[in-house]
Amino acid sequence: MRGWLTGAAVFAAAFLLWNVLAASIPVLLLLFTAVLLAAALQPIVKRLSTRVSYGAAVGVTFGVAIVAIAALEFALLQPAAGELAKLLAAIPSYASALQNELASAQRYIESDQTARQLASALASSVSGAASAVGLALLGGPKLVATAIGDGLLIVLLAIGWMLAAADVERFVLSLIPPKPRTNWHAAFADIGVRLGAYVQGVVINGAVVGVAMTASLAILGIPYALLLGFVAAIFQAIPMIGGVISGPIILLVALATSGWEKTLIVLVIFTIVQILDGNVLTPIIFGQRVQLSFLLIIFSTVVGGTLLGISGAFLAVPAAAALQVIVVRIVAPAIRSTH
Repeated sequence: MRGWLTGAAVFAAAFLLWNVLAASIPVLLLLFTAVLLAAALQPIVKRLSTRVSYGAAVGVTFGVAIVAIAALEFALLQPAAGELAKLLAAIPSYASALQNELASAQRYIESDQTARQLASALASSVSGAASAVGLALLGGPKLVATAIGDGLLIVLLAIGWMLAAADVERFVLSLIPPKPRTNWHAAFADIGVRLGAYVQGVVINGAVVGVAMTASLAILGIPYALLLGFVAAIFQAIPMIGGVISGPIILLVALATSGWEKTLIVLVIFTIVQILDGNVLTPIIFGQRVQLSFLLIIFSTVVGGTLLGISGAFLAVPAAAALQVIVVRIVAPAIRSTH
């Protein structure tokens, strides 16, 4: 009887813990994002702390960062938001234009039954898809308010983490036996360096891709060039598969607004940018600086996206980098020492 009661208690505790963790996932994601932000700004804080107190260095660093973000919003996000508003207002006409373009393509491929059926299906679904997107984006003000609130919370959590990280690390290290304590201290330092390098690399990567796409679309005369470049930059933060998400968005807008010829040119440019990014920028950022293999990047991104959606895909790679440090510096040596 006691065994059954113990088993029931363990099951109930596990079920309760699972529900608590599931409900806490959004908060934990915000906290992890704040840790990433703190890791990215930590080198600046360390340099400033040699001249002023650590708290003052944190305040100055985050103050400058907030001003820089506000300036960026004024310079880029406001025009992009204006383009988004125009795009939303023009969705019905663009949906009709897409149907006409697809119907035109269908006439050129009448001889191929499979291609004809595909074009017909695309043409019939464009209107419904555009309407669905329009309805989803009607909640734009709510989404913006939520994003602003989450952003402020992330900044506050990042400041709190940066001020308390040293005390937290000392407390955690005090719970570890003296012999492996040095390895854990080195692991924490390595994790901080890799997370900071990841955030800095993502910003550089997104900026390069965003500027390249914005400039290319503007030269071609594609409407909403700044907005589409911003979309490309944002989704570039998802390694390897970000272009798969942003590419169709850019191509559909180009097709609806500028026709097939310019859309094909955009496709070529986008493909070239992604190839250069995947073979030049990404290996430097994720291979050399974050020290992650291609397989681990893909695996972690897929797992994160499957479990937690877009936010999980964004944060999967830095989480994998931190886990890799712990495995390499702590787990593997402990296993080897048992032989």
